[in-house]
Amino acid sequence: MSRSTGDEMLDEMLGGGVPEGRTLLLRGPSGVGKSRLAMQFLDAGADADEDCLYVTTDEPLGVVRTSLDPAEPITLAAVHRDTSGGGVRFVTADGADTIPFGSLIERLSADEWDRLVVDGAGGLVELAPDRERGRHGRFHLLERLDDHETTAVLTATDDEPGSVARLAHGVVDCWREEIEGDARPFCRVEKLRSRDHDTRRHALAHDDDGVTVSAREWATHEDPFRTGIPSLDDLTGGFVRNGTTLFEHDGTADHWPFTAALAARAVEQDAPVVLVTAPGTLVNRVDDLLADAVAPVTELMDRNLLYLIDPISRSPGEPVVAGLDTDNVVLQEEEGSIQEAFRTLVAELGGRVEEAVAIIEHSAMAHLVTENESRQLYYWADGNVMNGEYDLTLVLAGDRAVAGDRLTAFFSGVADQVMRTWRGSDELQYLSVPKSPAGTPGHTRVVEPLEDPPYVQLR
Repeated sequence: MSRSTGDEMLDEMLGGGVPEGRTLLLRGPSGVGKSRLAMQFLDAGADADEDCLYVTTDEPLGVVRTSLDPAEPITLAAVHRDTSGGGVRFVTADGADTIPFGSLIERLSADEWDRLVVDGAGGLVELAPDRERGRHGRFHLLERLDDHETTAVLTATDDEPGSVARLAHGVVDCWREEIEGDARPFCRVEKLRSRDHDTRRHALAHDDDGVTVSAREWATHEDPFRTGIPSLDDLTGGFVRNGTTLFEHDGTADHWPFTAALAARAVEQDAPVVLVTAPGTLVNRVDDLLADAVAPVTELMDRNLLYLIDPISRSPGEPVVAGLDTDNVVLQEEEGSIQEAFRTLVAELGGRVEEAVAIIEHSAMAHLVTENESRQLYYWADGNVMNGEYDLTLVLAGDRAVAGDRLTAFFSGVADQVMRTWRGSDELQYLSVPKSPAGTPGHTRVVEPLEDPPYVQLR
């Protein structure tokens, strides 16, 4: 269960809101929006008829009412040291009294509160007779809040000791960053125990109504082609129908488990798959992945569900393609150019199918086309194949080391979606989604190999 923060996007970042009965720390410099976010958390509680307490350690109550405009049912309190007689001065709208520091901790963590905000949690230490008792009191406060299942939000500045962040169940960092000469506020979830959450940074927007967390992107693509790899589909939304996906890899990371999963799902829907790759890759790597998932490549060709544009072989009699259905293999050598090979197969499929998937391995045809010709081929496909007689999901698998930085940057710019996989220095394979019209781009995941289809999942 979760309690809403009062901000839809922040709730989403936290996987549903602040975990019920737990403590969330908002950490950042003064003026970035922590106090307003904290008050909005209490406003949401007041709207739900919950008992809410707001305590500030560094502002008078009048300033709180003026600057934060709290909802009427919220109890407001200001605390400061009583320099005249010792103890802590506890001030509310009903009056003020002086209490021992230990009684303050008990009052803040009383089980009558559903929600609590301590604005300026670092100031609690300064209210104690000495810092040691102050740190112990703060620890005792968090313990009691957990025991009473009070959902709490604390705020603290960056210079506060890390003990507050260590004790809190979750931490949201807020900061300012200069962007083109303009200081912009941002936030991100730095920590949240035992719950999947959004770790990307988001912009904060200030207006007269409060502080809101800005959405990073809009899921504009309504009908993606899903792969059957749940973790990939959740991250990307699926591949883009009637659009292009650049699947960038570094040569050491294997893209085929992902693209073959797309091919398998297409076959299951009776949509033919066109592969532009070396025939050796087809009869070895691709066949290994598709045979257990749907059927061997030879059977798929017999069923007219798999076609190969071969940019390598010089004749259909070469051993590597001799065992394949010649009606489903288009040789670039015989057509005269890779573009003519595409044109031949597009014409072959026209009028026969309603949907198709094409997976082009750029490195397999890089010896045939220059950088400029690669651009021209993309524009030709975009103008003559996309949104034509049938829906086409086009995936371009590109190795940056082969294509070069400029061509890879071009494909990234014109593609509707960009996925990137690489192997790190730790020998783990990673996948990120820098660009996508659906899903949640900006995340990075670890690729975990599996023995059975779909052979990979993301962690």
